[in-house]
Amino acid sequence: MKNERILRFVCSFLTAIMLLSSLAACAEAKPSEETTAAENNAETQTPVASIEETTSDPTLDAQGYLKDDLPEDLKFNDELTLLVWDDVEHEEFNIEYEKLSGDIVEQSLYDRNSKVEERLGLKLNFLRIIGNGSNIKSWNSYVGNSVSINAREFDIIAGYSISVAKNASSGYLYNMLDPECEYLNFEKPWWSELLLEQATFGDNLYFASGDISRNALEMMYVCFVNTLLLEEYQLQNPQEIVESGDWTYAKFIEMCQGVYKDTDGNGEKNCDKESGDTFGYITYGTYADNWFYGCGATICEKSADGTIIESPTFTGERVANTVDMLCDLFYSSNYGIYTEATYHQTAFGQGRSLFMTDRCRTSHKRLAADFDFSDFVIVPCPKYDKDQEKYITVMGNPFTLYAIAADIQNPKMASAFIECFASEGYRIVTPTVFELSLKTRYVDDPISARMYDLVKANITYDIGRIFSDDLIGQATFRKALAGNQVWGSVAKTAAAGLKKSLAKLNNALVK
Repeated sequence: MKNERILRFVCSFLTAIMLLSSLAACAEAKPSEETTAAENNAETQTPVASIEETTSDPTLDAQGYLKDDLPEDLKFNDELTLLVWDDVEHEEFNIEYEKLSGDIVEQSLYDRNSKVEERLGLKLNFLRIIGNGSNIKSWNSYVGNSVSINAREFDIIAGYSISVAKNASSGYLYNMLDPECEYLNFEKPWWSELLLEQATFGDNLYFASGDISRNALEMMYVCFVNTLLLEEYQLQNPQEIVESGDWTYAKFIEMCQGVYKDTDGNGEKNCDKESGDTFGYITYGTYADNWFYGCGATICEKSADGTIIESPTFTGERVANTVDMLCDLFYSSNYGIYTEATYHQTAFGQGRSLFMTDRCRTSHKRLAADFDFSDFVIVPCPKYDKDQEKYITVMGNPFTLYAIAADIQNPKMASAFIECFASEGYRIVTPTVFELSLKTRYVDDPISARMYDLVKANITYDIGRIFSDDLIGQATFRKALAGNQVWGSVAKTAAAGLKKSLAKLNNALVK
């Protein structure tokens, strides 16, 4: 791992020189070729400057990407079925050749699937059912019915994060650390190191994610900044202070101060679905979660023996101070507003908000798609204070966790598939989604591209959030903001319910 980090560091400089010419070449390349022209990402992909420089290293492919350790002659000559959530936010599973639209991401998904089938001698089948946050119960019932009667309808489960966590707590998943899963190598960079660290319960690991999930890239929370309002109010671009560590909660609030206009002219502070005033910051519900996690808090954490316990940060002073700070902005000033629904995206797209915290996919799903507004840059969500070691990125829940069904007959084949699917995703899909789509196509700014690198490097996962269906949910922080409440009393009530739920969950996960 140390050698990989050194290589990434050296390559980042080489690739920076090549960036402009590489992007120009992409305009004439086929979709499958475009994935090799992505800008170097020091924390994810690691392409080096030329094929000649990489072929001497057997751990790298011709484009300079790290290879997996699967044997070259590994062939199963079999079929493998994935149960996948059909209501997935962004397609990441099966794109049929006949249905390719010319979209470079779709092409990369097709190329990945084809490569995996070819390498392992597998025919992939996809069984699609609904399974998002509104369908957790029906998804879990479907998985449970199949596993309990040993029907073996599917081998791999790839679903909405909380739905797969529910499968784990119900006993429907295979332990991915079992010796039979010999081909999984969780030390490779295509796996999320922190998720694996936090989601291993004793000697058990029931799910994993990382570059295997296209939605994991789309769902990272970032802070969008309106550059026109920066100029109008003569404010410093936050990108200039991120790397110094000064992009903090206090700095964010300071920049919001004074940013208000009665844009609709009705003499009242307001923001609704289609119109309203101009603010420093507008948010709502899940889109405020970054403030809870950004200060280093979590709902739960793991103890030394692998059991899940309430995190002392949940009821801690940092969260209490954060709630006070935001409620003061929303309710005691005109510079911020907590809305009744998801109005902040429209407001930002209309240029009526200095800041917006949202999933990074908003840059192409809403801003580029629905508004003629490109005057924005991207930075990590701020951190609590300058002394905090790093910025923290929280994931939106609609990312995919991958798991193995408990009634699997061939765990070796299942483990080889998951490792291959993840590693080929790292080399084929991630460069397209992250580098070309999120960083270049929709954010035409190399500094913002580097900001995305920083965002991806600092993703955090909270077991309390992933297992929220079994615990207390994840709306406690949001309710405090919506109700202008004091955190201490709100958190105390929630913590009492959490203690009752943890014992049952630990009995299911730690065996």
